Amino acid sequence: MTSSENSPTTVGFLARAHQALSAWWARARAWGRRHPLRAAICAVLAVLLVLGVGDLGLLWTRLDRFDVDLPGSASGGATAAGDTAETWLVIGTDSRTDLPDGPARYGGVEEVGDGARADVVALVQPTASGLNVLVLPRDLTVAQGQLFDERLTTSFLQGAQYTVDALCTAYGVAADHVVTVDMAQFADIVDALGGVEVEVDEPVRDAYSGLQIDAAGTQRLNGVDALALVRSRHPEVLRDGRWVALSEQEGAERRSRFTGVVMRAVLAGILERAHNPLAMQSLAWTLTGDLGADSGTGLLDLARLARTVRSSTGTDAADGVNLVTVPAGPVGDGFTAPPTDETYATLAEYGYTPGACTPAD
Repeated sequence: MTSSENSPTTVGFLARAHQALSAWWARARAWGRRHPLRAAICAVLAVLLVLGVGDLGLLWTRLDRFDVDLPGSASGGATAAGDTAETWLVIGTDSRTDLPDGPARYGGVEEVGDGARADVVALVQPTASGLNVLVLPRDLTVAQGQLFDERLTTSFLQGAQYTVDALCTAYGVAADHVVTVDMAQFADIVDALGGVEVEVDEPVRDAYSGLQIDAAGTQRLNGVDALALVRSRHPEVLRDGRWVALSEQEGAERRSRFTGVVMRAVLAGILERAHNPLAMQSLAWTLTGDLGADSGTGLLDLARLARTVRSSTGTDAADGVNLVTVPAGPVGDGFTAPPTDETYATLAEYGYTPGACTPAD
């Protein structure tokens, strides 16, 4: 022990600290003897707090982080209903780095390459009345080019930053958070929910995506089949006893519609579990292992989102999801779908107007 640690001042301080702790512990034991039930409850809560903090730390490490500069908005967008909400930009990619059900169904990195396009793009707004989910057409034009116009799906090949900036510039979408999920992660999430139920209006198949639904009506799909429905670009439907290939335009419209249907089912399943702490904890573990998030989005943001969603939904979780399929013009020769007046009007209803957003420097 050094001379400073042996000084009268240090010794006196340590002695007073020891006396204070001893007195506190004696009072705590006496209180516990007088109130055994309360003492037990406090002990359990203390243990749960320690476990909860530890669990949050583990959840934090499971999120896949990436850097992106967000335009953001301190107050969020004001919708026609008067709600003010953050915008969560959710992007489902077609990355082949990790594949569900083996690479033969989708093509591996060797055949397709290691780039990732945006297969599904949605704007999610948590509000006091529930979740607004705006599904954007993957072929929507986001930038004008000299030879070809840039599609929303291919914008992601240049990275999340390019997609965020393109949506901001073209449509006034100021994203506050960005979340990504690849094909394998999407299938994992659906399977963790026990599958999803969707309503199919007619039998449909797609040899390219592996889709095969032989009957109309309500269908419960597992993760791989839900993924096949969302990714279907060359669908055939059973009409009058024979399989009919859909046109490019009808296929694009159907893809956007069923993307929204599946997303609604997934979100409804998550909302149902939000009211059960144990089920939500298990689901949170799955979600954090299957999601990527911008570096500025933390667990507190996700917890705040979950709390807002939980408080705004009633007994029927599906009623808390307002699904909007954003329209676009017909797909042209360049495979792009140009925006129309209806496109801009729909986005404006939820607070997005061109010129209202400036990309971050």
